[in-house]
Amino acid sequence: MAERVAWRCSFPGCGKNTVGPDSADPKKRINNGTAAHICAAAPNGPRYDQRMSTEERRSITNGIWMCKDHGTLIDSDYTIYSIDTLRQWKQEAEYKAAETLRDPSVEKVAQSATFLQLGDDLMINVRWSIVDSNKWVFELVGMVIGEFSQLNQYILEFNNRNEHEKFAVIESQGDARKLLSISLKQDNGTFLDLSVADKQPVEDPNNIGSDLRLGPDGDLCFENGITRISGKEAAIQRLSTSMGVIKGEIEESPWLGSKVSSYYNQYHNKFELMARLIKMEFIRLSLIPMKNHILSGESRSLPFIKRIAKVSIQSMQLVHSRLSIDVKLEWGDDTEWKGKIPVFVLKEI
Repeated sequence: MAERVAWRCSFPGCGKNTVGPDSADPKKRINNGTAAHICAAAPNGPRYDQRMSTEERRSITNGIWMCKDHGTLIDSDYTIYSIDTLRQWKQEAEYKAAETLRDPSVEKVAQSATFLQLGDDLMINVRWSIVDSNKWVFELVGMVIGEFSQLNQYILEFNNRNEHEKFAVIESQGDARKLLSISLKQDNGTFLDLSVADKQPVEDPNNIGSDLRLGPDGDLCFENGITRISGKEAAIQRLSTSMGVIKGEIEESPWLGSKVSSYYNQYHNKFELMARLIKMEFIRLSLIPMKNHILSGESRSLPFIKRIAKVSIQSMQLVHSRLSIDVKLEWGDDTEWKGKIPVFVLKEI
């Protein structure tokens, strides 16, 4: 594992060499690195996945080489450093080692990119450069939604922007934060330097209260009389209703809702892109607090989601004006769920 990354730490922005000569013994070496598990080897460990076999847990593919400091960090703050993020870091470190082996003069390498959303209207392809709990630095790869001129404008006008536009969502990490500051730097590439607030705590879906049961068409369900649902059943229904609120349709609170309808009308012929954009919306609604009214306090639409593992779309056909979305997630009580979520879409004619 260590040799595949040239004995260097895989943590973005570190790259520290972890092996060297032992000054006390010319025949020995000092190893200052550690093989950290991506998914824990035992229950209750960091990022434990009960579906993995013993062989898979022991496999080199389930490990990432780190310096001892960062190996300790990713396990102590394991709720911040997700499985997908660690796998991406591992891949990027191996790409870098391979490229350097082919051409030692090459400093920059092709790395896998991830989506970064800034505010409502900017979606950017980026690569991790430096990550800390409250500082994110990314290398800009290209614009997905919006133009580079809009990114410049967003940064220049950041201090005067509405608080509801000051947020960042990162796809690979499954994280979203309130944005405190942002700057653009040129240093053998274009880099975005973000200062972010602390991550919001996850809530238990069993404690969210009750709601009236809705039918597949979104109206009240009268089968066997009007009934109330609570706990995870209510949480699943809220996934549907929260994502179905069209962003901008509530006049007094235009910042509320999701962009699913907007994305559908623009990208309904691009299944993979749609799935990634919808995943970003789930992440945003679970972690970014918004005011329900200009005079009210802030709250999150889906605070009971711990992690969105996967989003996919099998068909773009709307049934009862609803798009069926396959979702796999982890609740705030550490249990997993997967199923189909119907989301209302206002289709342009």
